[in-house]
Parts: sequence; structure tokens; C-alpha cells
Amino acid sequence: MTDPAVPTSAHRPTSDHPARSSPSRRGVLAATALTGTAAFAVAPTATAAPIERNQPAVTENNPSGGPPVTPKEAAVRAVAVTDALLTYFPAETDPDMLIERYPRQEEDPEFAYVWPLSQARAAVTELIAALGSGGPPTSTGDLDLSAADAALIRAQEHYWYPQGGSTGVPGYTAATDSVQGANGDFFYDDNDWIALIEIEQHLLSDGTKGDLDRAIELLDLFRSGESTDASLPSPGGIFWTQADWNNSRNTVSTFPSAKVALRIHQLTGDAKALEDALRWMDWGRTTLLAPNEGLYWDNIDPEGAIDKTFWTYNQGVPLGCEALAYELTGDSAHRDNALALVKAIIAFYEPFTEGGAFDEQPIQFNAILLSNLLMAESILGGRVEGRAITESSAQRLWANRRDPETNLVTGSRESDVGTHLLDQAGFARSLALAATPRPLWTHLS
Repeated sequence: MTDPAVPTSAHRPTSDHPARSSPSRRGVLAATALTGTAAFAVAPTATAAPIERNQPAVTENNPSGGPPVTPKEAAVRAVAVTDALLTYFPAETDPDMLIERYPRQEEDPEFAYVWPLSQARAAVTELIAALGSGGPPTSTGDLDLSAADAALIRAQEHYWYPQGGSTGVPGYTAATDSVQGANGDFFYDDNDWIALIEIEQHLLSDGTKGDLDRAIELLDLFRSGESTDASLPSPGGIFWTQADWNNSRNTVSTFPSAKVALRIHQLTGDAKALEDALRWMDWGRTTLLAPNEGLYWDNIDPEGAIDKTFWTYNQGVPLGCEALAYELTGDSAHRDNALALVKAIIAFYEPFTEGGAFDEQPIQFNAILLSNLLMAESILGGRVEGRAITESSAQRLWANRRDPETNLVTGSRESDVGTHLLDQAGFARSLALAATPRPLWTHLS
């Protein structure tokens, strides 16, 4: 790849996100081809070995199902869908990189945006941890997860832009290609997901993997994105992006930044990181927590208008923050906030109900919620029901959303054609989390 040029404004396209004029994560991410990137032909790929369907699992919430899924079966399923991700999504021009959709469409960028790449990396990281945790031996066949992990880390660094964006602080851009290198806008949440997976991998590997120094460096980027304009409605919070077409301050940029700061305080003792995290959490609670539903809205714009959509990932990360803040500070208010949020999540999304509100959310959003539910249960106990929700969701995905010929997820929510990388990454991550044993939950992002 060439050295990165100055980032362009090749932002994500307009989407169907309710009540907002800016692009969102539900929209198809590949509506605009990047400058200098030609269309690529779709290369034929090998078909992943099909795995037979199983009957629905028996849980306390599904007494009419078939035999429960064993830890061995959960691991086999997770391997199958991750294998499909790594079989169908490598880019033709660089096997380390991934593509946005399978099959590739003419209008797609050369390489996937960094947000879906980060979720693919999370799925691989969590599967490696699950399989290496002393559970039942599980064959990965020809799938080399260590090599895949290394490739995804190399791919991630193609989005690194050391010159920095509008705040002058280095970070990851939304896009990259083989002509321009890193380009596009800076999104604070894109960088949050990367920082969180670096920390998660560091914790899951007892410090042998995961770039903690990069996560610490990215915390400075998040600090640079905090609004300091006292004239704004509800001053404070972290902007979603540095792009000039959006000035919203979001749950998804503020709370993940807070979780990064909490983890850095936990690992290094940095007192300022804890101070930042608690301030950002307080702003989010005060500004974006719906008083009636007890769930978090999406964002507030410069005029004070609030997008009142309830996305699942906007509940998951605040839950993880409250549980972790309770563990770190001992302040029972954080425990109470977390348990109240769990109650609201279960009441609103009905996560044990087939076809309910939970199943209508994007899979990658649900995977982020599941990760935080498991982490919160490791701290707060069974009242969180993280394990039960994760297993129930994974079983429905396997039974209802999997193509048995390819192990690709069906009914892609991010694309009208084929399978989007975000959907497959969310599918793989959900099943990896269902295979993850309890001792590892405390390290999840």
C-alpha cells in the first residue's frame, strides 16, 4: 500500500436510520466507490463444509425445545461460521484485507470499511479464546485461526493515519484502498471498537497479545473528540465523527470511549482515565437515558433534537461501563444502574422470544450487547442473565438464519444483495460468545 493521502470526505452513504439525516450503521456502507478504486471481479471461493441443523435448545425460557446445545456443539458451530467468514470475504487484491459483501458488487469499495473489519477481528479473537480455554477439544480443520488473527491485525493497520484528522490526533480512518491508503472520515466509535478489541485481546491472552499502547494512544483521540462548547444543549459528550456533515454527540461514541478509559484505569492505574470515564458516563445518563423506558437513545444534535432510536449496542456498552465502574469503584449506584438497565433490556427487546424486538436488531449490534451482558454477569451474577440470553440468541441464529450449504448468515440486514461482512461478523461473534466459558467473560469488550 502507498503512504496514506490526506483523508477525503468519502463518508458512509445516507441510510434508513429513523429521525436523522446523517449516515448510520444500518445503511449499506458501500454506496460510493472510493477515488482511484476500480471494480473487481468476484473470484470463486471454496464452499464451507455444511453442518446439519440441530433442534432448538432447552433452556428455562424455552422448555419446549430439543436437547440443549453442549459446549462441544457450541464450539463446532462457532468454528463453522467463522470459517465461512474467512472463506468468503478475503479481498482479491490483498488476502489480508476483507470485502464488504459476498458476492462482491460492482459498486463496492476495494476493501471493507474499518467498522466491519473490527467486528470480524472481534469474532476471531473471541473464538481463539474460547477454543483455548480448556474446554472440549474442537477441530478447526484447515482453518488457521492464529494466521487469520495476524492477517486481520495487519489489515487493521492499513487504516491507521498517523497525521491525525481534524483534531490532529492520530487514529484510524473509515476507509482504505491500495491506491490512496488510509482515507475517509474519522469516526470515534470506529476507533473505540479497535481500542476495545486491543484491550480485550490483551486481557484474554494474559498480556501476550493485543496492543495496549495503541489503546492508550487512542484514548487521547477520544479526549480530543469531547465537546467543550458550553453553548450547546446538554454540553459535553463525544462527537460521533470528525466529518463536517455531522455534529451529533452519540451514545455509541461516548460510552465505548468511557469503557476504554475504565479498562486503561484498571490496567495502568491512570486516575485521569477513571475521571474521564465517569464524566462521560454521567453525561450519557443525563442526556440520553430515556426516563420511561430506561434505555439509551442514540444521539443529540447541536439544536438539542434527540434521535430516540433504541439500538441494542447502545444498551450493551453502557451496561458494561456500569458493571465495570462498580467493580473498580465499589459505588453501588453503578451496580443499581446496571441492573436497572438489564431489566429494561429484557422488558423491551424480549431476547428469549423468537422474532421479537431483539431479533429485529442488526446482528452485529446484538453481539456487542451479548458481550457486555456476559461481562456484566461475571461481575453482578445471575440476575443479568447474560449466559441465557446469549445461548438463546445463538440457537435462533443457527436454526433460523444460517445457510446450511455455506454457513453464511441469511437475510442480511445491511445489504439487499448477498451477505454483508457486518452480518457475518455479528453471526460469528454471537456464536463465539455462546462458546466462551465463564472465566473469560470478565475480559470481554
